[in-house]
Amino acid sequence: MPDTKADTKIPEVFFSPSSIVAIFNAATVTKEEKRIIHVRGIFKKSGTANYGGNFYNRLKDEAGENSITLITSELMHNQLEDNKTIEFNAFITRRLDKQGRIELIINLIELFSQKVNKYSEEETKKIVLINRKVETGFKDLDALIKNRIFNNLPIKIKIIMGKSGIIDTDIKKGMGEAIALYNIEYHKVSLSAPEEIISKIKTLDTTDADIICLARGGGENLDTFENLNICESILSRKTIIASAIGHAQDVSLFEKLADKKFITPTHFGTYLKEIYNNTIEEFENSKAKLAQEITTQLTANFSKQIQNLNEQLLATKELHEKTKSELAKNHSEQLITLQTKLKNSEELYNKTTQEKLNLHKTETENLKKQIQDTTELYQKKLTELTELEKEKMLSLTTQVQTLQEQQKQKDKMIEQTSNLASTYQKQLSEAKSSSNSGIIIAAIIAIIIGIIIGMSLSK
Repeated sequence: MPDTKADTKIPEVFFSPSSIVAIFNAATVTKEEKRIIHVRGIFKKSGTANYGGNFYNRLKDEAGENSITLITSELMHNQLEDNKTIEFNAFITRRLDKQGRIELIINLIELFSQKVNKYSEEETKKIVLINRKVETGFKDLDALIKNRIFNNLPIKIKIIMGKSGIIDTDIKKGMGEAIALYNIEYHKVSLSAPEEIISKIKTLDTTDADIICLARGGGENLDTFENLNICESILSRKTIIASAIGHAQDVSLFEKLADKKFITPTHFGTYLKEIYNNTIEEFENSKAKLAQEITTQLTANFSKQIQNLNEQLLATKELHEKTKSELAKNHSEQLITLQTKLKNSEELYNKTTQEKLNLHKTETENLKKQIQDTTELYQKKLTELTELEKEKMLSLTTQVQTLQEQQKQKDKMIEQTSNLASTYQKQLSEAKSSSNSGIIIAAIIAIIIGIIIGMSLSK
């Protein structure tokens, strides 16, 4: 297992969470934070505690749900009325919390006015719902029906109507003979019970429904279609929501949020018939037009292909001729180049060969001279050695002769010594009976003989 302490280089500086927040806080300063700005919004009195002489309230959009913290002095706090639209001068500050969030704060400086809101709270909520629908977008009912028809698929419609309503006959009347082309179901609920309507919409919002239509005939009491809960419930639906409410003068909030609005149930039935007929007609026309376009396109493509092939053939011929010409030219140039290289190579070969011959001759002559010089030196050395050998042999011969001569002299002296010794012995024997003088003479003779022998041996 690797040692993480040894493998990981420890950084020199560590950042704390608060320092990171401070860095980003300092990096996002805008010019609005450096000057007094004019502000308008709905005052929401939420601050009840006094923090250092200030109260923390909320300032809300006039036509939305967004809000921001508003700091007011105690005097201003007491003057401001809840849920009134106020206009004032202010400056922006920031506050960093312990969770790493940067909160913007409006600080009220000077109050210009406060008045009743342009929009009531309910109207504001309606505006918020409309904005949410605009952001998410309206589903395309026409495209869905056409796609189903083109692909020969059933179109499943769920219609929500009042329990005592008869709008189903109006829808069937409007559809005429096209009624057999749709799979329609009618679901009756109490249109005065919002929770029942909401529950039914949620129940029908499945893959078994292509369209959910809330339909009602003409008359009064259309407050149900302004109900915020019902209207909000259709914003999160996957199925296309349509409305067919028989009241053309005023458009309800439900109709504004529906993906498709029809002024009456009869108009909804007529729409289903007309879009089917128009789609079939478009489909037939599109087939004929498509066939014509394909024929025209194929003819144009064929002509274009023939033209392209002719142009390619001409270009190929030109390229072939150009290539042949370039090949011939290149061949000629290459041939001339090769001939020149061959000539240069022959000249270089001849020159090189002659130079090598001259070099060989010079080297041969040098070798011959070296051999001759070596032979002469050998002969000279040999002669010198022979002469030296002769001199040595002569010297040795002379020495041998000298030694032989010395040997002869030694032999002669030894012989003389022997003779003297014999004479000495003889005289000695004769002198036994003589006087002492004879002994002295014998001794002298013996000494002389010893001296002679020593001299002969030393030579």
